[in-house]
Amino acid sequence: MITCPRCASENCVIPAEKVFESISSMYAACPSCMPDPIIDKQTPFRKLATVLDDSTMRCKNCGKRHLDIVIAHVLDILIREGLRSNEATLFDVGTPMIVIGYPIPFPPRLGRNMLILIMDVIDKKTAEMIVNEVSEVKGVIKRTGRSEQPIGILTTDSTPHIYDLLAGCDLRADIVSSVFGELCIYKTQSDTHIEFSRAGSEKIQVLESLYYHRKLEGTVVDACCGAGTLGLVSVLAGAREVILNDAFLPSVTNTILNIRANASILDLELEIHTDPSRLRIVADAPRLIATAHGSSDVSIYHSDLVDLASILERSDLCLIDAFTGVSTGGFVQAWKDTAAMVVTI
Repeated sequence: MITCPRCASENCVIPAEKVFESISSMYAACPSCMPDPIIDKQTPFRKLATVLDDSTMRCKNCGKRHLDIVIAHVLDILIREGLRSNEATLFDVGTPMIVIGYPIPFPPRLGRNMLILIMDVIDKKTAEMIVNEVSEVKGVIKRTGRSEQPIGILTTDSTPHIYDLLAGCDLRADIVSSVFGELCIYKTQSDTHIEFSRAGSEKIQVLESLYYHRKLEGTVVDACCGAGTLGLVSVLAGAREVILNDAFLPSVTNTILNIRANASILDLELEIHTDPSRLRIVADAPRLIATAHGSSDVSIYHSDLVDLASILERSDLCLIDAFTGVSTGGFVQAWKDTAAMVVTI
């Protein structure tokens, strides 16, 4: 069992191979489910004219409810607590994120703890009510700052920008697909940049192109790795050595979690060298946190990516996946003598 880094539960982190076994039916309606409700997400709540509680339109066979009914139930609580008016619509509730994200061709049916909400108008008391009264909601996050402002750090000189987890647990995952296979990438969503899972990811397409040009065979550095996606997909692609690094501590802990969750698929065995809980949230010096061995030799660092370049000898490829708007010229310059090839994404 893998312990959740957020709530310490042993039920949050499902090993990737088990996720893939169940994903096809995870959000599907069963034969006993009622047909999809016809609800215009822009219709004022007062016109919905229904009594909502945790049993409303719940299937007695599979125990799931349609996403729109779950969101309507949440809106009912917001109105009851005076945070929204009767003119509010389902669209006004917030951003719903299913706990295992992948492109679903139909509206999802949800069971217990299968949804995390990111909301703009919410307080802690009401967030706790939502988690307690709406069984599908696993966690409630309050958005802070501008909606376009990315979560995390732009540079090691910047103040971390994170959202507020007001109630429940915010651990969720996205399925990442590539020609090399699939991974289940977990993230603590209130302190991790939001990227919706979709087919044809531009980042993965860059890796696939590098693979076809035989650039993923040697030592690959994922210099600002986030939750570890590009580096771990490089392991799947057959890289001999992968170095994962991020200056933001939540990214490092998520990367370690994702090696554990995908260990069977990656054929890796993890070893921790430094307790992440003892480290600063923003790296002050390069530190080797963990290594993993098996199909590839993997190292996980907590470091400014410029500082990391100064302590590594050589690499074949350095991937720099910075936030939009961040100038990467200085990063490329720092790696030009260490990496045979630098690719910014």
